Amino acid sequence: MKRRISPGGHHGIYETGTGFYYYMGKICDLMAVSILWLLGCVPVVTAGASFAALYCAASQSIQKDIGTVSGKFRNSFRRNIRDSLPLLLIFGGSIFLVLLNYGIIREKLGGLPGLFLQMLYLSAALLLIAAASYAFPALSRFDMPPAWIVKLSFYLTFRHLPRTILLILLFAGVYLLLLINLLTVVIVPGLYALLASWVIDPVLDLHMPEDSGTKDAA
Repeated sequence: MKRRISPGGHHGIYETGTGFYYYMGKICDLMAVSILWLLGCVPVVTAGASFAALYCAASQSIQKDIGTVSGKFRNSFRRNIRDSLPLLLIFGGSIFLVLLNYGIIREKLGGLPGLFLQMLYLSAALLLIAAASYAFPALSRFDMPPAWIVKLSFYLTFRHLPRTILLILLFAGVYLLLLINLLTVVIVPGLYALLASWVIDPVLDLHMPEDSGTKDAA
């Protein structure tokens, strides 16, 4: 949705650039991109592409008013299906195994050793979630091999630790909202991606590889 100023430069409730209907449209965009993300995750193998497309649509269309939500989501989804598969296997598989071992330790091992291992596995899960929070946005922005995106995501996780902590807090907030009311899935993913884009975009701009193309214009 493009910003437009009403004739005469007046800001009113009916103008589409800053008024009531403009922001109602943004809420509808958040719901639309959340539903598109959910549908994209139904086939598990395309979940990675769906995450990249969610970020692309939120960052480009909802935040910056470039193109439409459906257009940005569709183009990013199609473009990144192949490269998203290795990232999905690396991050999704690793997080699953870490949480599986956490559950086993929690059930089978008590005392200080059990508590130590539980904290270790939870820390590893948070680290992987943080790195994935950079990886899929980077996939949506940069024309890079998946292996380089993995390296970049872990580098950004530690290099920009305050932003990483903020991303983890955002993720925790989304998780809690979904636990409280699962119906919020129709808007919360889009809202998370929008908030995360304000955190991640400056970092990706700062670390844009000089020898790599970008996908933003697509």
